[in-house]
Amino acid sequence: MSRLGMTVVALGLAACTTMPRFPRLSSLDQGLLIARAQAHGALVRRWTSQADSAQVAAVDARGVPIPGQHAQSGLAVNGYVVFFGMPAGRYVLRAASFPARGARYQLTAPKETEARRAVVLRPGVAAYLGDHDFDSIWPEFGVAMRRAARIVGHWLTPFMKRPLLPRDAELRVFEPGAAAETRALQAVRAALAGTPWGVLVAARLRELGAAEPAKVKGVFFPRALPLHEEPFLSWRDTLGWGEPRRASDGVAWRRPGGEALIAVFFTTATAPGFAGWSAAVSELRRSASASVEDGGEVYEVRVATRVGLAARATRYRYAEGALVGSRTDVTLTETTLVPDGYGVYTMRLRAPRAEFDAILPRYREFLLQLVLGPPQPKPEAKQEPIMPFFNPSP
Repeated sequence: MSRLGMTVVALGLAACTTMPRFPRLSSLDQGLLIARAQAHGALVRRWTSQADSAQVAAVDARGVPIPGQHAQSGLAVNGYVVFFGMPAGRYVLRAASFPARGARYQLTAPKETEARRAVVLRPGVAAYLGDHDFDSIWPEFGVAMRRAARIVGHWLTPFMKRPLLPRDAELRVFEPGAAAETRALQAVRAALAGTPWGVLVAARLRELGAAEPAKVKGVFFPRALPLHEEPFLSWRDTLGWGEPRRASDGVAWRRPGGEALIAVFFTTATAPGFAGWSAAVSELRRSASASVEDGGEVYEVRVATRVGLAARATRYRYAEGALVGSRTDVTLTETTLVPDGYGVYTMRLRAPRAEFDAILPRYREFLLQLVLGPPQPKPEAKQEPIMPFFNPSP
């Protein structure tokens, strides 16, 4: 084997050893816990240290710890820690730690708030333990000197294990809730993609009805793409295909220099010919069964914060005068239906087979960035009372 080949193999093995390895999902009842803990500096509060390791404990309904039931985090990513293979139960964050100045500092969450901070983990799902923000406190002078000595000792013996030092801090902010959980799930999603744990994260995001973060463009001055409002939805220009053609109940885009077409429209429940959701799905199946290449399969596609039903249809067009079987043009169409309390949304991608596969990922991203429903009215600017100036007469 040549030196170049051996180098490539060595680099590949090194990459494999540095990739994070996640424990296997041994039971469908095992779940996933996520937490975030950070400490603000005692001198400058904006200086923060994010925990890369944490411990949780199982507690009962009253918040009392259950002996012997605790766990250590197995992954740190984007400021969050992840616990794998957790059985169903009630859990609370007990402690978290982060490296700094050659030592490891440990934050301890207050025990008196454990009943309030406990989170219930259902079988086979992901749950969030909340954001924990600590404010650091200066220790007493003698305590600080002893800890500094341990740090200097480690500098002199770097081959020894980092000393674990307590971080004097108070839990100032504890933020649970859907918004914080959505941020956490989206922060760890990419690291867990392609694993059974990633499936749990995706399922929890769907359960929360979480919107995708607005797509950002720009390297040096990144900014979120603005929303363009239509009467029945809002969209972001992730395609870069320019302004759409508009109708009273729909918008459509055509790919510049190509034949691909994307359309989104809304059919109200009172529209002539509308027979309801079940009839619309039956028609979707029927249209996807017209070709020998299409088996009428219906699958789920995420659209904004909802899940729609989609199917694909193939259409052949033959040149005039040509024999049947001498195909000249093949067009693929993916149609997605999303139910709504006032009717049904229809999303459609139609493109020649040569374009379809290349455009499909961008189309799916476009669907995730939609905001379904009429635009929310903008709040009126608050009017501040202005006192007139008087020139009182003497």
